[in-house]
Amino acid sequence: MKHKKSNFNWFVLPSILVFAVILRLVPIMWDSGFHFHPDERMLIMVADRINFWSNLDPDFFNYGSLPVYLLTGVSQFLDWALGWNITTYDGMLVVGRLLSTICDLFVIFIIYHLALLIFKKKSLALWSSFFYSLAFFPIQNSHFFIVDTFLTLFVTLLAYLLLLFNKSRSESIEFTRDYFKRIFFISITFAAALTTKITAIIFMPIIILALVIPKKISKKTFFSSNYYGQSLISILLFAVLATLFSYLFMPYAFIKYQQFINEVLQQIKMNSDPYIFPYTLQYVGTLPYFYYLKNIFIWGLGPIISLFFLIGIVNFVKSLKFRNPPVGRAGLSFIIFFLFYFFYFVIIGKSSVKFMRYMLPLYPFFTIMAGYGVCVVYNFIAHVILSKHILSNIKKARKFIIFSGTIVLSTILWTLMFLNIYTTPNTRIQASDWIHQFIPPGSTLGVEHWDDRVPIYYGERFRYEELTLYDIPDDDLKWKVINEKLKLIDYIVIASNRLYTPLQRLDNCNKTYPRCYPKTSKYYQKLFNNKLGFTKIAEFTSYPRWEIGPPTGGLKFEINDSSSDESFTVYDHPKIMIYKNTTR
Repeated sequence: MKHKKSNFNWFVLPSILVFAVILRLVPIMWDSGFHFHPDERMLIMVADRINFWSNLDPDFFNYGSLPVYLLTGVSQFLDWALGWNITTYDGMLVVGRLLSTICDLFVIFIIYHLALLIFKKKSLALWSSFFYSLAFFPIQNSHFFIVDTFLTLFVTLLAYLLLLFNKSRSESIEFTRDYFKRIFFISITFAAALTTKITAIIFMPIIILALVIPKKISKKTFFSSNYYGQSLISILLFAVLATLFSYLFMPYAFIKYQQFINEVLQQIKMNSDPYIFPYTLQYVGTLPYFYYLKNIFIWGLGPIISLFFLIGIVNFVKSLKFRNPPVGRAGLSFIIFFLFYFFYFVIIGKSSVKFMRYMLPLYPFFTIMAGYGVCVVYNFIAHVILSKHILSNIKKARKFIIFSGTIVLSTILWTLMFLNIYTTPNTRIQASDWIHQFIPPGSTLGVEHWDDRVPIYYGERFRYEELTLYDIPDDDLKWKVINEKLKLIDYIVIASNRLYTPLQRLDNCNKTYPRCYPKTSKYYQKLFNNKLGFTKIAEFTSYPRWEIGPPTGGLKFEINDSSSDESFTVYDHPKIMIYKNTTR
């Protein structure tokens, strides 16, 4: 019986991975190759100017160099081995997205082993992997070539290696071959994370804690001179190896260290001040921690996984409070695991700029705790509801099958609604086709600055006036220029909510906003209410939905996700509106 259960578990995990591949790769060219994600666009531009071995200088340090090197290296290898020609701006788009998907599949695999290492329960580990494979936000980010998918892989692997290190050690630090091997892998993984995104430095204190904390804590240990000497050697060994591998993975951060420091400081400054760049104004006035959690629970994980996460984390905290950790003797491992992610959330969660992808490395933690939450509910049903021998074993088994099936089906249905974003034409493509068909050539289109221009093709057929709505001060002089442009414009094309959402909110100059836009806010109010002399004639949306039956007359359920973080919608399914000048 035990053998059959084991075989079943090993059947389920590959099935989860296969399902995850389908969700992440269908379709891989959802944007028809137009590079709609700005970070993806920039990273591929950087990769396009790198060549092994003639030029390895990325001349770009907003993000780490390792993902860019991997993209260029894999593309050049495929060209050499298969005779392809994909080391190009367009060709590397497919390779980059495949690499993102591969990273996420490894995350799912590591989540299984990480959960198993902590809880020693295969069903819990499978639920954890299943939830991560179905959570839409990791799926969404796997559709882009961005550094956050790589960072999530390296961070998850780092957490697993630290817990494995803690589990395998003796009561005191012993410099065995196995010990050095584990330090080596921890160092190389941390270096990979650090050279993917500098924010990985946040994990340094937890790594040091995991390296020096003994398996058995006692006064005798902490009063031992050997303990401090051995701890110092561990830290120095880790520091030397991590530095060495960081240099190998990102050499020009050392060679051009002044440029590297300046660009990193600029990114840190941006995260602490949403007024530096126009596209971060959306985060003015948002609450630290709560804003992240709201978007994670509603959109990133979805309500089902979030519910089980809350059940799991509440029960786990309660068990720790009463000093009865469910991991038994491995309680120290969970404390390291919990602190590893909690420390990251505390540091990143208070940032002023709150792109949802900053929290992607935490999703393995969320789904592992959701897996624990399922087991809590499962045990509650087993020991409370079904504890009395009223039902037969067959009926009990049916109850649990129904329970598991309901969770699986409801989670899949929720995710499938969001996958419709990729199985229907992108809204920018829909809008471009409509403009080509219905707007006369030679018309003047009003487009907003700091946003991707629509139409994305046939653009040479039209004239353009750029509406500089972010400009400060928001005074009569600014609007004298814009109003003159509006007289020349035949159609206004709003390509996303990137401008109108934050600028309408920053309408009150009496508040302590370094920037305010009272006139721009009134402009949008008049435009949206058809009081500006422009009337909306077309709107293109791609909300999460599922449909049953024919397109007309069938059952349709749709979720308007416009209230989510802008970065959740603007890259792959922005709402596009077109207004026609009716004063002529």
